Amino acid sequence: MTDTHRDSFAGAMREAQRPTGPLVGSIVAIVLFASVMATSILLAFIPGITALSLTIASSLAFLPVWILLWVWLRFKERRAFASIGFRSRSAAPRQIARGAAIAVGAMSLAVGVAVLTGNMQFFQTPDGSYAAWTALGWVIFALVAFTIQGGAEELISRGYLLQSWMPRFGILGAMIAQTAFFTLAHSLNTGMNIFSVLSLVLVSLLLGFWALSEGGLWGVIAFHATWNWAQNSLFGIPVSGIPAEHSLLTVGETTDANPLVSGGLFGLEASLTTVVMLAIMTAAAAAYWARGRNNRTR
Repeated sequence: MTDTHRDSFAGAMREAQRPTGPLVGSIVAIVLFASVMATSILLAFIPGITALSLTIASSLAFLPVWILLWVWLRFKERRAFASIGFRSRSAAPRQIARGAAIAVGAMSLAVGVAVLTGNMQFFQTPDGSYAAWTALGWVIFALVAFTIQGGAEELISRGYLLQSWMPRFGILGAMIAQTAFFTLAHSLNTGMNIFSVLSLVLVSLLLGFWALSEGGLWGVIAFHATWNWAQNSLFGIPVSGIPAEHSLLTVGETTDANPLVSGGLFGLEASLTTVVMLAIMTAAAAAYWARGRNNRTR
């Protein structure tokens, strides 16, 4: 990743013929998120809709974010949609692979700790196996759905909010804004507690520094989408309090599970293991970003 790409991502609002400031940018972010919530609520009232169909539809409800943001950038700000974080196409395959691999590895580590400490266990399917191969089609499709959903959240938080706040308030203000938005957007989820809040804050900072370091959103979208997919569709664990409907494996709490390790109703994201892991990853991402910034200013 070249310094030009990093700087053009962070300062992309300068490319706009009619730039948006932090106040209007925040309103745009809220409207985009509200459109998702409104669509999801309307879908829930469809007669006869099943839980699985609602899960799929709710993920696809994030698709308008991509479309509406493209319209806003194209016709209001008059800048390229690629400027939101999709410029470095040659590096995209490597960044996507790295983001996905880190997400699967991190979630597998959290699951492993919970299982080895006796707080969670793998459950068998009715035929006595541990893998529900009949759910494979859903598991594959779910990766697409989570990419749309996770990608939309990254477009708003680590993309648009970061870029709209950066010119006036710098890195500190931009990071606070996107972290606050992302955390509050999940504040009504089932099982919220101090550890889930810490997890949301830490992952916001992690992905913020990650996006700034790579100069784009390829890697953070891959991480976000795969993180959610691994929890929900691979291991069958709730994602931010939202239960899994179908998964390849089924991992659940034991009868005497400690929520500090299992995460309780919110899922493993609210476990102490995940919080510590995210804290380490965030410190590493911040240090990597700081080193790159210092090298560019010499």
